[in-house]
Amino acid sequence: MVTALAIENIDPTQLSIEESYAFAILKNLPVEQVNQLKQLMKLGKPGAIGPATLTAFIQLCHQQGFDLSIAGVSAFKDKHRLNNTGAYQGVIGPQTAGVYFQEVIANSHTTTTADLNAAILTAAQSLRDMCTTDGPDGGNNACAWSLNRVLSKAGIAPLGDNPNYVPSLFEALQNGRGKEISPADAKAGDLVVAFGEAHIGVGLDNGCHRVLSNSSSRALFAWESDTDFDDSYGGPSTIFRLVR
Repeated sequence: MVTALAIENIDPTQLSIEESYAFAILKNLPVEQVNQLKQLMKLGKPGAIGPATLTAFIQLCHQQGFDLSIAGVSAFKDKHRLNNTGAYQGVIGPQTAGVYFQEVIANSHTTTTADLNAAILTAAQSLRDMCTTDGPDGGNNACAWSLNRVLSKAGIAPLGDNPNYVPSLFEALQNGRGKEISPADAKAGDLVVAFGEAHIGVGLDNGCHRVLSNSSSRALFAWESDTDFDDSYGGPSTIFRLVR
């Protein structure tokens, strides 16, 4: 049984303000509570905090509306009547970290799939025509990369151990991050995976008759197709609803 928290590949001196506060919350929690958060974020390797854990936790905080700026942390401490004077001004210790943990867990129980779908749809629409040349192969293979940019914009933890590879995203959706949905039950904001796990996009309407995804030929998040990506991949797509 792991009793001590392992810190892996994190240099505290190189972190931004937001990253530093997120790191302070995690490192001041008992191992079992860090593991509970990692389970919530669908991350493996219990008992360890690495860059992926830090990134996912920041995105979870964004999703739940926590402000990890200096002003935001001070406001949180004042609101909860935590010691926020003198040497403790804006400092996150075990007590403050514990309150953050309690609120994150409580909020996670109230987040609905409808909330997630709405956030995904709004983010996708706001990123329409986004240049994807920073993605894999200069944007030619940036559909998974683009999808994770949408999730990041929505304040949702990234999908997949390899966030740039559709089969990795598909595996994450199958293993707890998503629920397979029939076309008849599909809603705007659902995720559409092409036949053969060859492509991925976001449904724009109920039924996912319209899907927005990366255009390889244009290196833009701008391809609007039908559910099966205009029959480009030789078979029917699979639709998932994100649940975490």
